[in-house]
Amino acid sequence: MCGACGVLGGGPDWVDRVGNPDGVGHAAGLTRGAERQRRINLVNLMLRDSRAQLIEMGTMLVLRGPTGRTEVVDSLMHVWAAVDRVAARPIDPLDTGLLDRLAQA
Repeated sequence: MCGACGVLGGGPDWVDRVGNPDGVGHAAGLTRGAERQRRINLVNLMLRDSRAQLIEMGTMLVLRGPTGRTEVVDSLMHVWAAVDRVAARPIDPLDTGLLDRLAQA
């Protein structure tokens, strides 16, 4: 994808559908931006062991690895493939041990 397409974006992502009953569930009373930030925070909890971090820059999401390597990702669903490329070690977002640790946090 060229840089312009990444900046302009293609409309709301399916994970950003606050108030849409057909979209992913969301916390009550949050705006679209607040819900997106909440989900980024949850992803960062999952990324903690890999020493990677997801940040929002305008309409873009940027994944930064522990060595400073960065990658722009289109949406939250593209984070996991990018983690394999930039993180200290790969992460399985469906790992039961990881999900148990998140439930306790």
